[in-house]
Amino acid sequence: MARLSDGEHEERQNLLLRLLRRLRGGVRESEIAEELGWQRRTVNNYLNDLKEEKKAYREGRSWFTD
Repeated sequence: MARLSDGEHEERQNLLLRLLRRLRGGVRESEIAEELGWQRRTVNNYLNDLKEEKKAYREGRSWFTD
């Protein structure tokens, strides 16, 4: 599979961030993968990127954003 351009990567990251903001009560990786139609590993990679940027955090098995 071809790698995403920087713009596409940022667009997908923003899509994930909007989903986290909409689901204020927290959401699991598997739920995100199902909602967005992405592989769970892909979701994990994006969530870890957001975590490094301090835009998302994890409590237990659920992910949140400020």
